[in-house]
Amino acid sequence: MFQLSREGYRIFIIVCVLIAVGVVMVYSASAIYAYQFFKSSSYFLKRQLLFVLLGFAGFFGSFFLNLDFLRRHSRKLVLAAIFLLVLVLFIGRAAGGAQRWIGLGSLNLQPVEFAKIAFCIFLADYLSRRARFVREGRLKVFFTPLAILFIVSGLVLAQPDLGSTAFLFMITCILLFVAGLRKRWIAAAFGMLVPALILLIVFEPYRMKRLVAYANPWSDPRGTGYQIIQSFTAFGAGGLKGVGLGAGTQKLFYLPQSYSDFIFSIIGEETGLIGAAFVLVLFALFVYEGITIARRAANRFYRLLAFSLTLLVGLQALLNISVTVGLVPTKGCPLPFISYGGSSLIFNMIAVGLLLAVDRKTNVHEEGREQFFI
Repeated sequence: MFQLSREGYRIFIIVCVLIAVGVVMVYSASAIYAYQFFKSSSYFLKRQLLFVLLGFAGFFGSFFLNLDFLRRHSRKLVLAAIFLLVLVLFIGRAAGGAQRWIGLGSLNLQPVEFAKIAFCIFLADYLSRRARFVREGRLKVFFTPLAILFIVSGLVLAQPDLGSTAFLFMITCILLFVAGLRKRWIAAAFGMLVPALILLIVFEPYRMKRLVAYANPWSDPRGTGYQIIQSFTAFGAGGLKGVGLGAGTQKLFYLPQSYSDFIFSIIGEETGLIGAAFVLVLFALFVYEGITIARRAANRFYRLLAFSLTLLVGLQALLNISVTVGLVPTKGCPLPFISYGGSSLIFNMIAVGLLLAVDRKTNVHEEGREQFFI
């Protein structure tokens, strides 16, 4: 039994529904592929169910953690993340031209997923302790978080993973803004980051090809534009109500990564605009309830932590969905709680556990507020 507010209760239900949607859609999108290559249509389904169990273990473990203990050891968490990011460059498993995974038996974990949570905890702690300097707009408040950010980003870029690097920068800038840093410093940070981003794209041919495909996928329909064109085809075939659960055709070796990064396209094809909108509403409600928890948190550290964790999940969902509908260039980013994969699901569940731990901690100090029990 543990106490949750209305907002916390809703988030728990939303996450459970998203996970259920994910289990169904992973099986639907992967069954034929799994039978073709692994002689078992339930190969990915069984692994996803294992990831769900591990995810809930991570959720309950983080939910009952002492948040003040995490705050005191936030710098150690970041150092641990940096160590793992260095380690993956030497002993990590490579796939698709990237070396991002550390093998643990049949499970591959991405250290960058742990680094995202560790960095959120560190930022929340740092900005809450430096609140006066942030409000005064002192330049020195930038130095420590940016130094850590550049170290982490450099290691992530070495994998290479530009998307996660940009993601960390976005979280940092948004959290600095929420913490009260003056707008001119945020604008200055963006002013420095944009040229760096352009250089990273221009001097890496495959990134440049992705950008060209984003601008006009049909310029190379069988090459860099193929995946996004197939995604468009899936949404177009789905229409309003979809072709029916399990009846989609884009997963039949047409759309690559149909059960992971592009699973939202399969949702659009098989359940139509109605099903896709349902998933969008769930993520929007998650963000809304998460921000509500952050606003009523007991202290500044809890507020910033809750907001950053909500942002962590919400931005990933926004980025994934934006890729599938062609709003941003193609980038390997799973849809939280739904896409196939262990690292994303486990660490997102840990993030939700920490978010609800903030909610639980807040409820302990509130009297007369209606509470729910699970």
